[in-house]
Amino acid sequence: MRRGMWYLLVVLLVMAGCGGGGGASTTNGPTGAVSFKIDLASLQQSAQGAAKAVAATTAVETTITSVEAILSRTGYPDIVKQMTVTNNVATGTITDLEKGYWHVDAKVFSGESVLYNGAVDVNVIAGAEVAAEILFDPVAPSDPTATTGSMNLTVALNKYPGYTKIRQFVTKILQDKVDQKFYIFDSSAKTLAVYNANTLVREKDIVLPSAPQALAVENTGGSLLLGYPTGKIYRLKVSDETLTYLADSLVSVTALVPMTSKFVLVASASTWGPSNTYETINLENGQVVSTKSYWYPLSEFTYNPGVGVAYALDSDLSPSDMHRLTLNTTTGGIDAIGDSRYHGDYLFGAPIRIINSGTRVVTGSGNMFISSSSSPDDITYAGNLGHTFTDLVSDDVLGYLYMLNSDNIKKLLLIKQDSLFTVLSLDLIAEPKRVFDTGSNIVVFAKPDDSYYAKAFSKSSLGLM
Repeated sequence: MRRGMWYLLVVLLVMAGCGGGGGASTTNGPTGAVSFKIDLASLQQSAQGAAKAVAATTAVETTITSVEAILSRTGYPDIVKQMTVTNNVATGTITDLEKGYWHVDAKVFSGESVLYNGAVDVNVIAGAEVAAEILFDPVAPSDPTATTGSMNLTVALNKYPGYTKIRQFVTKILQDKVDQKFYIFDSSAKTLAVYNANTLVREKDIVLPSAPQALAVENTGGSLLLGYPTGKIYRLKVSDETLTYLADSLVSVTALVPMTSKFVLVASASTWGPSNTYETINLENGQVVSTKSYWYPLSEFTYNPGVGVAYALDSDLSPSDMHRLTLNTTTGGIDAIGDSRYHGDYLFGAPIRIINSGTRVVTGSGNMFISSSSSPDDITYAGNLGHTFTDLVSDDVLGYLYMLNSDNIKKLLLIKQDSLFTVLSLDLIAEPKRVFDTGSNIVVFAKPDDSYYAKAFSKSSLGLM
């Protein structure tokens, strides 16, 4: 079967000072230009070829009459460019673009009807020439019975329709619920990419001087804590990209768990033995508040602020167990640390998630446990969700669990918190990795090949709101 991806080549040209075509510049610094070139004949030929290969039907040829590109960026007016169409090739240039990320939307028209659309985030870099591609999805026809064309055409255009390709290496995905951002870290490039959590538009990259060993989003939003093997802890403010030194933990930082805006739990754990250290630090003065040594190397931390307990799993030990760290948010101290009463009697497994308004803690095995500030009641077995899972998030506003199950065929499952009944299951591309709740959307990250892809499922369109 013939497969292909037709793309829009974007060439960024660097100019000194202000140009005269885009009208977007707000400074007198170096600016760039975007040149567009789309081979419309090749695009349509590929789409028709894929339709025949999949459905063994004759695709109806549609005349492409115009192409439009819209460039957008927060803080700048949108730029709309009508491309010139000559001999089935659409071309156009926009000059005077400030360096940084621009979101490009392209639409291919037949008269007033949109045939294909696609989008890409392009990073305008002074002094460099950059190429980018747009994967085009066909636009569904208005006739609800004419669905064959849309299904067939997607094979040759975007092999994962509706998904946005994450055009970077992914080491870690973090959610900022306050500022509605995703921070996707690439340790190899020491780069933190900032995405709009609902639109998945890439807004900017922050290049760090050195790759941290641990990252965590601060509770107040808009900044991250970075921990290094040297013991140093920094704050990265996303808005202005400033890096501020906060403290020296004097241990290699393997995990950071923000307790409040003032205190953070720091872990330094690697192997079985007394050298594993867990401490809390006052971020306002950089002082270590309390320190405890513990034989178990802990990872996969999650914090329940309602009961003041951080949960973790021991690493590379059998049988595995869940551990609890009782944290005092007033003094910042670690009041107690210990393992569960079960000592491996139940399956645990990563990840650990707090669900049902903080009353339960659940692990990747599907086993649920009570989450309580009372040590005798905490981590008491409370049933099983019915599925093992890769990731799970609790929507306590609407009363649902959004699960990426890891048993049988992998799907996005919508489960009622009160009954644990599955009310809806959605097909996904292979190897789902993470799921997030943004309030209006359920965002799934998946990795079907060498790249990550993301899709925002609208709660409204699913009938949840």
